[in-house]
Amino acid sequence: MNKIVVIGGGKGGVGKSTVSMALLDALLHAENKPVYVETDDSNPDVYKSVNKLVTSELCNLDDESGWIKLGGIIEANPKTNIVVNTAAGITDSLVEHGRILTDVANALKMKLVMLWPLNRQRDGLELLKNFLDSGQEYAATYALLNTYFGKEERFVRYHSTKLKDRVTDTIVFPELNDLLADKITDARMALWNADTNLGIAEQSALHKYRTAARSALGPVYE
Repeated sequence: MNKIVVIGGGKGGVGKSTVSMALLDALLHAENKPVYVETDDSNPDVYKSVNKLVTSELCNLDDESGWIKLGGIIEANPKTNIVVNTAAGITDSLVEHGRILTDVANALKMKLVMLWPLNRQRDGLELLKNFLDSGQEYAATYALLNTYFGKEERFVRYHSTKLKDRVTDTIVFPELNDLLADKITDARMALWNADTNLGIAEQSALHKYRTAARSALGPVYE
């Protein structure tokens, strides 16, 4: 069954773009050709890096019209996997208009999955709770602990909250070295075609990261 994977998080700075890029890389490695939808049209970094490499769309989800447009994009691509990278501050709109997305997924018999990146701050957990409390009909919701913000054991707030028992599972996501992240982002490279612009040691570190990211995200895309 093809999937619609929404990268949530509800706020900026939790790694949504990094996770989106890693998921696209994982899908391509698994020979599952994806469609990428960027909903932050004011700062579409991932879109600018991948739009010539994979089918990509811009779609602002601030209001109902954007959700209708997103539904149309999905309806036009029912036989592939859709990766939707949401903008910061999207949770209220997701709660209000997200039924459009679930209706489209159900009608097309596509599996709707939420991937919710977290740092170690409280507000990300509160936004996740708002999403879960809304009763959105997702087939699975994964909390993603972005270890860029520290090792798994440092996510004390998450591990001590009951939210942990309400999600489908917890994903521990690997850290991409800052030197690599800056170089790839500044040059607007995709993970899967960055090797030619990197030194041997950088290529080795990138290969290690990509392998770890694919393993971590396996439950989402397999």
